[in-house]
Amino acid sequence: MRDGLAVYAVGSPQGAATLVFPYPHASTLRPMGEDRLTEVLAGIGRRVITFDPPGAYRSTRTMRADLAEMLTCGEEALSVSGAGTPVDVVGHSMGALCALAFAVERPEMVRRLVLIGGCSGFPAVRRWSVPHNWSMWHDRQWWQAIWWGSRQMTATGSLAVHKRLDNLIDAASYVDTSFATSRLVERGDWRRPPPPRARWLRSVRAIDYAERLGEVRAPTLILVGGHDPQTPLPCSRELAAGIPDSTMHVFER
Repeated sequence: MRDGLAVYAVGSPQGAATLVFPYPHASTLRPMGEDRLTEVLAGIGRRVITFDPPGAYRSTRTMRADLAEMLTCGEEALSVSGAGTPVDVVGHSMGALCALAFAVERPEMVRRLVLIGGCSGFPAVRRWSVPHNWSMWHDRQWWQAIWWGSRQMTATGSLAVHKRLDNLIDAASYVDTSFATSRLVERGDWRRPPPPRARWLRSVRAIDYAERLGEVRAPTLILVGGHDPQTPLPCSRELAAGIPDSTMHVFER
């Protein structure tokens, strides 16, 4: 813990330091320090450095819920852990957007970059994601997601709205919906505020790195599922076309 920021160092102390950006939003079930992605990287000998964003889990620091905060916390996590820079940087989904921003804004700190199911910013989300496997003409869920998401972005939502939106998107993210996690909407949740970091949905609207992808200096590996509904193929193709030294791999299944 440093000034209210919870920092994790997971894996062998002798392993190559790898900064993994946590998810900046509130739609998570566990800290990134306890996430499956961290377990996998630690399992192959990496020393994973990550943190709880302010307002989430063990971090007690006052929250801003913006991108600048995430980048500063990434720097602090590396400093607290004693990891020298540059390091490899990894991110998934919205964590990948933060990792991309880190590579653009802090290029001297990034040795190599891995973006998993990433995107360049909110315009890319607006163009290609909702999730992608819904149609506004055929699916009631499309309209529900737009309505509930708009309430979250305008701070007129509740804990119940937050849970219902998460449940809707989780169910749409699996072919076998038994893998989806359902959050119980309890009595009184309509009167309770959403989790603090739900404010990220308002911050993300100002993020767009589409015109700055060419500034990424680190060799970059882009990974994406061929049927990913939340960050579909066009999001990663845009990254691969714009980042100079990049390779893209598609998981067909």
